[in-house]
Amino acid sequence: MDKYFDEFTIEERGGKRGDSFCDCYPDLELEVKQFVFEECSKTEATFTAGTLAIFTGNHLYELNNLKKVDQRLVRSVESCKLELRRFGAKFTANSSRPYFLGHER
Repeated sequence: MDKYFDEFTIEERGGKRGDSFCDCYPDLELEVKQFVFEECSKTEATFTAGTLAIFTGNHLYELNNLKKVDQRLVRSVESCKLELRRFGAKFTANSSRPYFLGHER
């Protein structure tokens, strides 16, 4: 994420056919974008679409004052990947993980 956070949060969804998850929960969308921005700014490569799905589900339960009764995700990992792509994320292999530093052959 090389762009500034303000540019990152600009709405660029043209031609939509119906309400999306983010249309129903605009406050949650801003929290998700902030979470993604912070996680992608870190140097370690631990952030995944699964992490985003768990974060979104936990915050949705908090927002609606509901109790989580099982481990199912509110949003699928695939839908979170699509959302990350919409945010401008690129999925590339991370070959500079700390394990590889100093262990080149």
